[in-house]
Amino acid sequence: MAMLQIRNLRKCFDGLEVLKSVSLEVEKGDVVAILGPSGSGKTTFLRCINFLETADEGELIFDGEVFPLHGATRKDIGALRKKTAFVFQNYNLFRNKTALQNVTEGLIIGRKMPKDQANALGMRMLQKVGMADRADSYPNQLSGGQQQRVAIARALATDPEIILFDEPTSALDPELTGEVLAVMRALAQEGMTMLVVTHEMNFAKNVSSKVVFMEGGVVVEESDPTAFFQNPKQERARAFLKTILGEERKE
Repeated sequence: MAMLQIRNLRKCFDGLEVLKSVSLEVEKGDVVAILGPSGSGKTTFLRCINFLETADEGELIFDGEVFPLHGATRKDIGALRKKTAFVFQNYNLFRNKTALQNVTEGLIIGRKMPKDQANALGMRMLQKVGMADRADSYPNQLSGGQQQRVAIARALATDPEIILFDEPTSALDPELTGEVLAVMRALAQEGMTMLVVTHEMNFAKNVSSKVVFMEGGVVVEESDPTAFFQNPKQERARAFLKTILGEERKE
């Protein structure tokens, strides 16, 4: 059985159907790249999975346990979030806390971990993402890439079974993108299960184990990266790749 199954997820905003019965399966160790044009529903899909948005219909099955995507209880949501972590596009760090405090806050407050234990774990996670030397720095003293690496350390500190990444490099200058992708690539090599909404075609092509292409609130195509990039089945996917890869070549 797949680690994570999403079945028939529907979401409307003001009467507009943004997600139209989307389904997906994720196996343990998968790195799933979710691609698609702006407005295709990618981020909304990810947010519904973590109950940051409430879906109108659908169910989520995690490790064999079924969660309704509409009407889940606070207990359900809490149980699911203990197994998952979410990395936001704009880092979502506390501005008045150091890098280490950003990593440990949820452990101490949310999980009631003793402070010494949380600090030791936090330092290990900062070390893992190459940020141990900036543990005492505040977010405004860090580059965007460094802030995102702190956000990834915060996610790792909760020991998740799966990490959801929402456009983790889209707010970064190109020269800072590489340092974040390098961390994500290392996590993939270690077997971390990841669901990544991204515009980074090289990451999708070379790191992911599965590509999901969305448009108009539906999954248009789902395949392994080699098949998707060399010979996409759907005309819409071919047009998307032609546009995106053409823009990358111009740059």
